[in-house]
Amino acid sequence: MAVFLGTTGNIRLRRGSSQNYGSFSDSISPDDVNTFLNRLSFDSALDNLLTGDRLELSTDDARGLVCFAPGAWDSGVVENNISAYINVNAAGGLRFFPSFEDAVNNVRANEFSLAAFTGSALAVDYIVRDIRHNVLGNVTGYTFNTDRESIDTTALSDKFRQQYSAGIISGNGSIDCLFDYKSTGIKETPLLMLQLIQRVDIGSEFDLALYVTDRSLDSSLTSVYYEMTALVTRAGITLNSENAIECTIDFVTTGEVRLLIGEPAGYILKEDDDRIRLQQSLDFLLQEVDD
Repeated sequence: MAVFLGTTGNIRLRRGSSQNYGSFSDSISPDDVNTFLNRLSFDSALDNLLTGDRLELSTDDARGLVCFAPGAWDSGVVENNISAYINVNAAGGLRFFPSFEDAVNNVRANEFSLAAFTGSALAVDYIVRDIRHNVLGNVTGYTFNTDRESIDTTALSDKFRQQYSAGIISGNGSIDCLFDYKSTGIKETPLLMLQLIQRVDIGSEFDLALYVTDRSLDSSLTSVYYEMTALVTRAGITLNSENAIECTIDFVTTGEVRLLIGEPAGYILKEDDDRIRLQQSLDFLLQEVDD
């Protein structure tokens, strides 16, 4: 019988959940556009959006998203919706990019250009709808437990307790990792796990794959993993002057939990080029000298 070490495991996650894409509304006023810094900002950005998020932004205004230059679309014409990855600064100002790597690294050469506009504010809707799964870096270990809630089916006329019927399956666990906030866009940083719990309106739900054995780490193995949607319930950090900073993230499952073998087609490291309508609204503009 083979014995497997913990080094064969891995964690991959997707920001947000495929089961729950909430739509939020706001408005973009002319003062929310800073063409010098090429940033937009709005009230809920700082509370809900993280660098690397993929957004769908749309409007029903006949003018379209005039806060973007026409070059943001392949058609060269201002449209009513746009999809982009964002870079968020300390004050909630947003830049928009075509790829996750560009957004994380703030590659100014590839950013979508903004445009000043006049008139009334644009009413917009935005959704965080990430389609990409990334490996979580600096993981030292994780635990995961599944429970089945037993249901007592004993009837009043029965003299003996009957067999329990199938109950509801639920799961919970924790992830331990070393703190890191720097990313090149290849792996997610543990900082993301600390930030997820702070999404005020969007919530801390995300798609998660916990690999027991990962073929990408050892080609001789078959991947065995749990697939689920999870919700961050607690995030903690331990700092000791003599040791590396450690993070612990507790989560519970919110839907189906499956234990799978093999690699599903197109799962996780897949990033589509499909257009996603980016939705976000901006209510205040950051007046920064340098960014």
